Amino acid sequence: MKIEQVKQPKSISVVIPTYNGAVWLPKTIAKVVKAVEEAGIKAYEVLIVNDGSTDNTIEVIEQLKTDTDLPINFVTQKNSGRFVARKTGTENAKYELLLFVDTRVFIGKEALKYVLKQQQKGPSRQVWCSHVRVEKVGNIYARFWEAVAFLAWRNYFKNPRDISYGIQGFDDYPKGTTCFIATRTILKEANEWFVDNTKDLKTSNDDTLLIRHIAESNSINISPDYWCLYHARTSLRQFTKHVHHRGKVFVDGFLRRDGNKFFWFIVLFLIATVSIPVFWTIYPSLIFPSVLAGCIFWVLGLLISILSGVEFKDALSLFILAPVFVAFYGAGIWSAFLKIFVLPLISRKKTGNGAA
Repeated sequence: MKIEQVKQPKSISVVIPTYNGAVWLPKTIAKVVKAVEEAGIKAYEVLIVNDGSTDNTIEVIEQLKTDTDLPINFVTQKNSGRFVARKTGTENAKYELLLFVDTRVFIGKEALKYVLKQQQKGPSRQVWCSHVRVEKVGNIYARFWEAVAFLAWRNYFKNPRDISYGIQGFDDYPKGTTCFIATRTILKEANEWFVDNTKDLKTSNDDTLLIRHIAESNSINISPDYWCLYHARTSLRQFTKHVHHRGKVFVDGFLRRDGNKFFWFIVLFLIATVSIPVFWTIYPSLIFPSVLAGCIFWVLGLLISILSGVEFKDALSLFILAPVFVAFYGAGIWSAFLKIFVLPLISRKKTGNGAA
């Protein structure tokens, strides 16, 4: 069968959602401009969506517009979360081809050029998730996330390569909208579906769930030649806040019986975190053996990480931060579960009782 040829795009909208990312914007935009110029695209815009920032984001944007001749536009909205910011960017974008870039992300200079060439091969090469490199030097938190990503998608990171996947095998490969390319047509349809199928837009899993829907009718592509550099948080306070948020969005994205492999993990976690304290209350003599067993599994986790191919410093960072991660990620899961499922149920019962 002859592959449909896709014309080289002549224009692109780069959408950068940001919340208190003023310090990153000039550097992120500079990398975007280099990638666009390297790709040979003459008509483009950098559309910044300010998601209710409380820092000097607006002043930085205005200064960039004054000091450069770059086609920078921006929209300000009340703080509504990353999905709504990206949706706002999609609706306000000037061009059909969209590139999402987060503020802590530097796109590779030749990354966009590579994707545009691949897109000419046919319709199955239109949607791209970035291969994410992490700036790890001197950052234990960055090394932690690198280890987590490696273990979660070991099949890919053991041998990074050009991969296309759909809904089959979706959970086996990395994905995210942190540096994501798709057409406005695809994204608008996905956004409409997302709004109708999530319970809390502000704390929703704004990338995995969205891309899962896109993968039902489109191939998702990833390659080490389309890459970006991610800068992780650098303090314990930033790390714990980020972990707690990711725990919350994990519930919305995966506590769904839609074939994802993490549904039962969340169910078992919720059951365990309630039943174990009850069990210890009934049998207090088993607290010490249980804690000891947990410590043994903790050490075994370090060994398994190293044997799985995780770089030693990354594995050590995972080992050190694992207890902190479990505590704050778990708190995030419970926070979202109570907000999304329990509180509405209680509210409905109260309303019903009042009506009676």
